[in-house]
Amino acid sequence: MWKTLVLAAAVLLVTAAPELIPLRAAPEPKALPDARPAKPTPDTFAAVCRDDEVLNRPADPAWVSQSFIGDNCQAPKLPAVIDGAKASREKIVAGMAAAKNYAAAADAFQRCVSDFVAERKARNALSPAQVIIQNHRILVSQRAKETATSRMQMAIMAFNEYGSGCPM
Repeated sequence: MWKTLVLAAAVLLVTAAPELIPLRAAPEPKALPDARPAKPTPDTFAAVCRDDEVLNRPADPAWVSQSFIGDNCQAPKLPAVIDGAKASREKIVAGMAAAKNYAAAADAFQRCVSDFVAERKARNALSPAQVIIQNHRILVSQRAKETATSRMQMAIMAFNEYGSGCPM
């Protein structure tokens, strides 16, 4: 019975509270000055969106490619960038082979790290932070593999457009 009375009193108090407790209105916020210029200035550039470029990104720390916490996994080194407009056919073919070998080595590195993590997880020998770091190493390797492939594709396109000597 007391629960019912207390509950009814609480409902009445909540519904009547806005009339019983006068609240002050919050002050109106001041208008912020418009940060955008009224007209585009002559030195403003239009946006250019391209998805066929390899973006520069900061280098990964050295420990990403080295053996970490005794996993004996060593990341392969990225193949050299080839200027397709100036390269010979032999250099392009060699670059294609290097990119293919790099992709295979990166896959082996990723398998090595994955196997290490799975084996250590089974024994509960890795902390959550170490698992995150090892997963980051796999992600960096995958991104590097995609970078090597993109670089080679760009070199091939540049070779076909400018360096092959073939008329368009």
